[in-house]
Amino acid sequence: NGLFCKDGRGWSTSALGRGHGLDWPHPSTVFGALRSLWGRARERRAGVCFSREEWPARTADMSLGANLALRRPWGEPWQAKHRVWPAPADALLTESGLVQRLEPKPPTIFTLGGDDDQAREGLWTAGCPRQKPIRGRAWWGETDFVHWLCGREPASRGALADLEPPRRLQAHVAICPDKGVGRDGYLYGHDVVETLELTHQWGLGCRVEADDGEHLELAFLGGDRRPAWAEAAAPELFTMPPALGEAFAAGCRGLRLVVVRPTIFAAGWLPDGLHANEGVYRGRLPGLEPELILRAAFVPRPLAVSGWDMASNRSKPTARVVAPGSVYAFERADGRPFGREHAQ
Repeated sequence: NGLFCKDGRGWSTSALGRGHGLDWPHPSTVFGALRSLWGRARERRAGVCFSREEWPARTADMSLGANLALRRPWGEPWQAKHRVWPAPADALLTESGLVQRLEPKPPTIFTLGGDDDQAREGLWTAGCPRQKPIRGRAWWGETDFVHWLCGREPASRGALADLEPPRRLQAHVAICPDKGVGRDGYLYGHDVVETLELTHQWGLGCRVEADDGEHLELAFLGGDRRPAWAEAAAPELFTMPPALGEAFAAGCRGLRLVVVRPTIFAAGWLPDGLHANEGVYRGRLPGLEPELILRAAFVPRPLAVSGWDMASNRSKPTARVVAPGSVYAFERADGRPFGREHAQ
């Protein structure tokens, strides 16, 4: 029934009394809703209500793996074709409607930044297109995204324009019971991302690990405790697209990784496991055994995310996270190609 997950901007900004929401829930928000599903089921089974201090221990066995955005027509079961992906940052939409791929090349001049990091200054950059770029859509469908990962153009321009959940402004007001008028300071509004459309429904595909599979079917996600229905999904939601494996079968010189959910790295924009060495960023990433060299990074402005700690009943520090859609281009340090197992 809609989503409101507040970003890092405060209420007392230039838009006084207006709360700005994220485009999609932060992983910690999703995990909190899932822990409530399992925890409430365990309360019902035990016949007791857990205290605030008990909740972390009672749900400590739970962990959240991959979580993806989904969009399906009404009446269909969730399938891999319903996956929705953040628009990759290396795709540039021009005024003519064409989607251009940004191809990084070794730099010939330094950037305007400081020269205190040779590895950063040595990252490859992409040239500016002749056509004027415009703001693209935030979401791509499964077919268009897989085509892009395989090195082809999006299958359909129209599909890029259809995937945008509606947004609206929700107003709140408090009424004095004795006077019947609005109370000063209690009029405010915030964004709501609508997840129900006339012909389609948005969802969150989550891979959860827990000691038991019993959970409630009604969750409350984000601000205003908006209800969300929980149902079992097929494991195929998290499998690699067959076309992507075929594209890597013959070997590829480079590998581009796309961030699909808000991510926090210890060094800000730089993925964990990489470090500057001999003028380049190199290292290893989880799931990839070969040593990698980071050649280019397409990273938009970071997101500021605010959260609420339900256990301690107080706000969390504002976090600056890498935005979904960020793209990192790698090559192997030994010069060999990437195969199907690396794509997997």
